[in-house]
Amino acid sequence: MRAWFSGTGSYVPERVVTNAEICRTAPTTDEWIQTKLGIEERRYAAPDEQTSDLAAKAAARALERAGLAPNDIDGIITAIGTGDVLTPATAAYIQHKLGITAKCFAFDVKMACAGTIGGIMMARGLIESGLAKHILVIGTHIISRTGLNPSDKYTAPVFGDGAGAVIVSPSPDGERGIIASKLRSDGSLTGIVGQYAGGTIKPLTPEIVAKGEHLLSMNGRAVWDCAVLEVPAVIHEVLAAAGKTVKDVDFVVSHQANKRLLYEILDKAGLKGCRTFTNVERYGNTVAASALIALDEVARKELVKPGELVLMCAIGAGMTWGAHLFRW
Repeated sequence: MRAWFSGTGSYVPERVVTNAEICRTAPTTDEWIQTKLGIEERRYAAPDEQTSDLAAKAAARALERAGLAPNDIDGIITAIGTGDVLTPATAAYIQHKLGITAKCFAFDVKMACAGTIGGIMMARGLIESGLAKHILVIGTHIISRTGLNPSDKYTAPVFGDGAGAVIVSPSPDGERGIIASKLRSDGSLTGIVGQYAGGTIKPLTPEIVAKGEHLLSMNGRAVWDCAVLEVPAVIHEVLAAAGKTVKDVDFVVSHQANKRLLYEILDKAGLKGCRTFTNVERYGNTVAASALIALDEVARKELVKPGELVLMCAIGAGMTWGAHLFRW
């Protein structure tokens, strides 16, 4: 049995935040943001929008596209950064908002921007083993009010809020679907990007919050160096596992970290000139939602033809990275 994507969906909040607005609080310029990151604007959630609200809207669109009812779903795997609450899982809130009954399981995974790859990999295993028929994989994040320091010129321009969803189901013909998957981590790199207060190492205190130590910090150069080394390597791993080469790839759907990084990775992987898609200019880096929002827009714009080979890749804090190769 081969797992495939029976439906995709995405949702971004209504509020558009321009580079000019970012520049009012962070010491940077619109020219720098566009030149270095390729970002023109991003979306921020409304004060009354929760992480699960974004996710439920993206999931509902995926269900509609797949022609499935909520109670056709056997499980929900949600890749999050900051959820509705610390516990229970945000996936449980999403299950309730979708009206899915207790026969469905629901849990969260935390792999930052690579959560899409990890969630799909788990769903693939459940589908191909016969333990489930339809798994909803969601990437969702509201970082604008949970992790961003508006005065930090290295992180404030980069990120936005959003949610993406995909339904992983059995392939209708045994040919289309996921052919190979690879996921890798290097725990020695936990310190180059993350939020480091609020856990057991450094519990939250009024003093830590006042200093902003609970907010996201990032060593951009170290993240770049890891990405351009490890993502091309894992792309070649997944292609080798499928018995394919870069010449066989028809289209790339990537995590949207920044436009320069995306094309640098494609170049180093030997995929320069391969068809791809970007929306980072409109949404910024939406963390775990990023690759799934891109996948949904690719599907809705019909940028890929049935039977074509598509490569999906992402890298996130941890550091964690991976790739899937699938036939559309």
